[in-house]
Amino acid sequence: MTTASSAEVEVEGLLLSRIAYGEADWIVHVFTDRLGKLAALARGARRSQKRFAGALEPLHTLTLRLSARPHGELYTLREAGLARMRLPLLSDLGAMETAGRALGWVKRASPAHTPEPLVWSALLSLLDELEKPERADADSLSIAFGVQLLEGLGWGLDLTRCVSCGKICPAGQAAWIHPQRGGLICRACGGGPLLLPGELRNRLATLTPGLYPSFQPHSALGLSVVERALEAHPGG
Repeated sequence: MTTASSAEVEVEGLLLSRIAYGEADWIVHVFTDRLGKLAALARGARRSQKRFAGALEPLHTLTLRLSARPHGELYTLREAGLARMRLPLLSDLGAMETAGRALGWVKRASPAHTPEPLVWSALLSLLDELEKPERADADSLSIAFGVQLLEGLGWGLDLTRCVSCGKICPAGQAAWIHPQRGGLICRACGGGPLLLPGELRNRLATLTPGLYPSFQPHSALGLSVVERALEAHPGG
């Protein structure tokens, strides 16, 4: 809760990265539920167990007490705790790699100091899915999250019509796509660098939040679509 006297705020967040600073501090980059992506100085975090209690670790949902620093974008992290631990993920290398990829995308693509509630929800959903023993392959999970990330940031791919001329592409038909331009490009407009099979195009177009289908045997192609689209939209 923010107060006029302290200018402090309490949020939930996920650790994106941390960098040693000086002899005892961390600079942490976090993605939060209400403030979006931000950086904060955690003074004494490499020594203090009282204020941070070992909470500044990836994959767990954290509670963070922050205060804004005058004349700068760097917050001060006053206190951190664990809102939800995800210990099963820490013993599953595949899950850690998939989660790490997703967090890396968020760090790279999301703008600083901009609340992104849809992205926050998608991240938590992915982490919940990764705790399940039966789940889709890593690339399929990443594709599903990547599509939600693009949608949440306002960069959703148009998979129904040519983004150049507007011509409708019949459902179920293979189509050229230019991810960096935001969707399909018909042959008359020059096509795109990737050809989507009709099956993959349908799966991408009908994907809904919270569902994680398998994109096999086209998961490598689907992942390339997501990664190329994200490359065109660096965050701040």
